[in-house]
Amino acid sequence: MQFKDYYQTLGVERSASTDDIRKAYRRLARKYHPDVSKEKNAEEQFKAVGEAYEVLKDKEKRAAYDRLGQHRPGQDFSPPPGWEQQFGRAG
Repeated sequence: MQFKDYYQTLGVERSASTDDIRKAYRRLARKYHPDVSKEKNAEEQFKAVGEAYEVLKDKEKRAAYDRLGQHRPGQDFSPPPGWEQQFGRAG
């Protein structure tokens, strides 16, 4: 499983406020919405933006995600036991 940098996906800093995350999500969701965008990978991008937002908008999910922050993009890692049951399928 590859680590997904949700902050990078939304184009925000790790210190971004919930409001900044929401604004970035809305901007990117409009940009990549499959009914609007003509880009080939729009649907995949739209899903990735939605996945990132679902984690980062929730204080508990974001805190758990941030605890995994020692892993950087491109590194293989295994999520902690129960991660998928608690936060949904990540991948």
